[in-house]
Amino acid sequence: MASVIGIGRAAILGLGLIAWTAGTAPAQVPPEAAEISACLCLQQAVNTLSADMSAKNQALDAVTRHLADLDSQLAHEKPQVNIQNPDAVARYKALLEQRDAAYRQSVGQVHADATQATARYNARVNEYNARCANRPFNSALVAAAQVNLVCPPLQ
Repeated sequence: MASVIGIGRAAILGLGLIAWTAGTAPAQVPPEAAEISACLCLQQAVNTLSADMSAKNQALDAVTRHLADLDSQLAHEKPQVNIQNPDAVARYKALLEQRDAAYRQSVGQVHADATQATARYNARVNEYNARCANRPFNSALVAAAQVNLVCPPLQ
């Protein structure tokens, strides 16, 4: 009879533990699942920052190409400018002003935006590599984390 009471108490204790665990499960996430979510968010951030960096570098490349085109055009036009013709001088000066404006863009905000985007991307890639790369995560936990993934906004 003592063994039946012992089994009964163990069953009640076991059911109580299951109920307590089930009641607190949403608040408790296994450490590996939390790390997987963090890595998935880092991966998402890397992808977003990569797209931003590409767009900013394309804008810089466009300004640089435009500057090169204007430099070439100036080099071609300069020997042909008749300094006795005010209209020819005015056209050359206008072209020179366009070139100077393109140069200011290439070393100004467009360049700064591309440089900053590249730095943000590199920093996040380094963080991802240090924290997540080559880590063997449980594939079931990865799949579960992807379903309800909520990542903090990028800064």
